[in-house]
Amino acid sequence: MSAPALRPLPPAPLPYGSANLAPHLARARAAARAILGCDHLAADAVQEALVAFWREATPPAEPRGWLVRAAVHRSLHLRRSLRRRARHEHRASAACELHRGCDNPLHLAYAHELGERLAAACAGLPAEQRVPLQLFAEGADYAAIAARLGLPAGTVRSRLHRAREQLRAALHAADGAA
Repeated sequence: MSAPALRPLPPAPLPYGSANLAPHLARARAAARAILGCDHLAADAVQEALVAFWREATPPAEPRGWLVRAAVHRSLHLRRSLRRRARHEHRASAACELHRGCDNPLHLAYAHELGERLAAACAGLPAEQRVPLQLFAEGADYAAIAARLGLPAGTVRSRLHRAREQLRAALHAADGAA
C-alpha cells in the first residue's frame, strides 16, 4: 500500500506591500552591509526593518526610501549595541587571568568554562596529588615541592604524573558528556 501523496501548502499571504518591496531589498541590504561590514548582521537589520514596515498602520508613501532609511537606522543601532557589548565584555574580563590579551568573547567564555571544569577536577583529586599539583602550578620545581612536603623527588614526580592523568581523564569525560 502506498502512502498518500503530500500536497504542498499554499503560499502564505504576504503582508501589504511585500511584492513592492522585493526590488528594494538589495539596496537596503547593501546600505546595512556598508554600515555593519557583515552580511549576516545586515540581513538581521533588514529583517528588523521589514518587520517595522509591516507593523506600520498605513503603508509609507515611498516604500523604497522608508525601507532603506529603516535599515540604516537599525544598522546604526545594532552597531552601537555591538560596540557597547564589546566594551562591557572587555571590562568584565579585564581582571581575568585565564585568557589575558584576547578580546574574543568566545575565547574568553571557553577559557572560563575550561577553568571551572579544571578547578572542579582539581578539587576531586586526593590531597596527596592535589597539594603537589598546586605547588607545581604556583611555579615550584620538583625539588622545592619535595623539600616542602618532606618527600623524595621521585614520589613528587609520580604523584604529579597521576594527578595529570586523572585531570586529563576527568576533562575528557566532561567533553564526552557535553
